[in-house]
Amino acid sequence: MKLSFRKDLNIASLVSESNWNKFKVHTLLQNSEKKQPSINAYLGARYSRSSDSIIDIANEIMKSNTDAAEKLEKIFSGYGHKSVGDMADLFVCVENIPIYTAMKFFYMTSVVAGQERSTRYQNFDNPEFVKIPREVCDDNEVRKGYERIMMKQMKDYREMLKVTKDSLSKVFQINEESQQEVSALKSRTFDVVRYFLPYGLNTSDAFLMSARNWSEIISYLCSSDSVVENELYSLLLNLLGESKLDVKGYIREADGLLRHTDANCCRKISTKEILAYLDKTINREQVEDIITNECDSVTVTYAPDCTETLISHYESLLNPLGSKEEFEFSEEDQENIGSILFDNHDHHHLMGNIGQSGAIKISGFASLGTLKDLNRHRSLERFIPLFHDEIDLDQELKRKNSECFVLCDYLEIQSLSKLKKEFQSRLEETYEMIKEWRKSSKDVLSKEVCDEFTKYLLPHAHSTRYIFYGSFDDYQYIINLRTRNGGHIAYRRLVYQWLRKLSYKDLIWRPLLKKIVEPRIDDKHQFIDRS
Repeated sequence: MKLSFRKDLNIASLVSESNWNKFKVHTLLQNSEKKQPSINAYLGARYSRSSDSIIDIANEIMKSNTDAAEKLEKIFSGYGHKSVGDMADLFVCVENIPIYTAMKFFYMTSVVAGQERSTRYQNFDNPEFVKIPREVCDDNEVRKGYERIMMKQMKDYREMLKVTKDSLSKVFQINEESQQEVSALKSRTFDVVRYFLPYGLNTSDAFLMSARNWSEIISYLCSSDSVVENELYSLLLNLLGESKLDVKGYIREADGLLRHTDANCCRKISTKEILAYLDKTINREQVEDIITNECDSVTVTYAPDCTETLISHYESLLNPLGSKEEFEFSEEDQENIGSILFDNHDHHHLMGNIGQSGAIKISGFASLGTLKDLNRHRSLERFIPLFHDEIDLDQELKRKNSECFVLCDYLEIQSLSKLKKEFQSRLEETYEMIKEWRKSSKDVLSKEVCDEFTKYLLPHAHSTRYIFYGSFDDYQYIINLRTRNGGHIAYRRLVYQWLRKLSYKDLIWRPLLKKIVEPRIDDKHQFIDRS
C-alpha cells in the first residue's frame, strides 16, 4: 500500500499495490491543520455535560488549545464509543471497486450520504473489472475463463448500443434536430443496454459517514468471505485508523474514534448456525414457476409478524427463488433460533439487514439494475439475499437460463420484438457460460471464492429476490419520487406497481394512484422528458 497526501487539495490517498486490483481510497479532510471531526465530537460530548452555551465551550477549547482527540480518550468510558463516534463525519471516496461491492456498501449502511458513478458516463472501450487473484487461484484456465465471460458481456454491450439506439429512435420518432430528444435517446439507450453489464465491472463511490459507521463497516469487511472486501478492509483501516503508514502533512481526522475494527463475525456465525438448524427441517425444493416479470412478482403485506419475517429471511438464503412448501415453525424452533441469536448478538453486535422488518412489507423479484437504484433509499429496511455470503448460489441459479434475467421494459414494445430476441439470446448464452464456468471452477476454487466471483459475473439483468420494509411516509415519498418521468423506466413501472398493490390492500392509497400518471413504455413525452 502507498500513502500520499495532497496539501493543496486536503486529500489523503492510499493505493493498493496488489497486482490483481486497482483499488484506491481517498479521504477529503475538513481541516488539514486540525482533527476537525474529533473536535466536533468532543464539543458534542462536552455540551451534553454542561449548562454552558456551545459558544462558551468552543471558545474555551480553542483558546486553551485542547487536544480533542486526547480528551476524547478520557471520556469514552463515560459516554460509550458509539454516541461520540456518531458526531465525527468522514468523507471517503473508494475507487475502482466492483459494482456489486459498491451496492453492498449502500445495502449494509442505513445512515450514509453517498454517490456512485453512473454507468451512463463511463467509457467501456477498455473495460476494467475485478480479476481473480493468483493467491486464491493458480489455475490459469479458470482465471481466463472468468475473464472471457466478462469480456463477452462487454462485447455484447458495445455491439448492441448502435442497433438499440437506432431502434428506439425509429419507435419514438426522434427529431435529430432537437437537442433534448437526442440527449434523451442517448440516455435511454444506455438504460436498455446496461442490462448486459456485469456486476464485477469497476465503479467508484463517495461516502460521508460517521466514525462509528466506518468502524462497523471496516469490522464487517474484515470478517467477510470476500477477497475484495478483505482488501478494502486493510486500505480503509490504514487510511482512517491507527496505522504504521505515515506521510508528511496528513493528520488522521478521527483515528481515536475508529474503535472495534477487528473482525466482527457475529452475523456470519449466527446465520450459519441457524441455516444448519433450518436445513434439517426445511424442504429444499423450490417453486417451479418463476415469475420473471418485475411488476407481476410484487406482493404487499401490512404489519407482518416479526418472527415469521425473520425466519423467512433465513429461509430465503436456502431457497432464494421461494420454497415450494412454506416452512411451518414450532415454538421449539423459535426458542432454539432465539438461543442462537442471543448467543451471538447484543448492543455491540447487531444482526444487520437480516433482522430488519417494518410496518409495510413489499417483496418480489427485480433486476440488479433496478435494485441498484432502489437500494439507495436508506429509509427503507432492506433484505436482498444475494448480498449475503451465506446465500445458496446454486439454488439462486437453479432455473432455466431464460428465467435468470429480465430485460428493460422498453423491449416489451411489439415493434422491438426482434431486438428483444437478440437481447434474450445473448443473455441466455451468458448464463450458460456462467453456469459452465461455475461447475468447472468448483474443483479449483474454494466455495467462498467461487461464490464471490460468480456474483461478479452476473449482469445487471439478473433477476433476484428483494424484500423491503417501510413506514407509510417512506413509501409515499419513494412512490412520488420514483414514478416521475426522468428516471429509469424499470423502477418507475415497478414502484407504480407497488402503489397499485397498496391501493388494492387499502383504499387510503387510492387518491395517490389517481394523482400519479402511470409510467408508459410507449409514451414519447415520458421517453424524452428528463426533468
